[in-house]
Amino acid sequence: MPTPFADLAARRGVAFPRRTERLTLTPFVADDADAVFAFCRLEEVWTWTSGRAESAAELRESYLATGDQLTVRAGEAIIGVGKLAVQDAWSQGGPREEARDAQAEIGWTIDPAHAGRGYATELADALLELAFTGLGVRRVEAGAFADNAPSLRVMEKIGLRHEGTFTEESLHLTRGWLDGVTYAMLASEFDARG
Repeated sequence: MPTPFADLAARRGVAFPRRTERLTLTPFVADDADAVFAFCRLEEVWTWTSGRAESAAELRESYLATGDQLTVRAGEAIIGVGKLAVQDAWSQGGPREEARDAQAEIGWTIDPAHAGRGYATELADALLELAFTGLGVRRVEAGAFADNAPSLRVMEKIGLRHEGTFTEESLHLTRGWLDGVTYAMLASEFDARG
């Protein structure tokens, strides 16, 4: 079961808000739901995400239950959300302490009204940095539908390595079975970026 990143962040002394050059990241709270739902309900957004909430209340409950979402602001405006789901790595012989909270999955969604300005790349890079240097994970993964060219470009821009394309492994709400991709990076690769 994933560890809510805010809990792990608190245990490891990571403070919020987190800031990049143009963005501010904070753990998602109930009051963020209406603004986030306003863009997540758009077909051009949910087509590429893991699902589609039917209401702001449903989105709020889902995000609060998983505890792995960050709200992204540019100035005062909520322009996106980031996902940082920390989990135990698989280990032979059952759970082992060194596998606990050893890896993370990241994801990002930017309001289309703010697309094309490099925010997704800036957010994805901030999630990588938070996962490796803030939370101390040893591996980060990102996945997408293989047809989601903008997300694949972001993955490549931040230095994630393509690990595989999986034929018809993802069931899309309206398009049926689609190919999926996984990209990843190890902490040693992140450190080598300089």
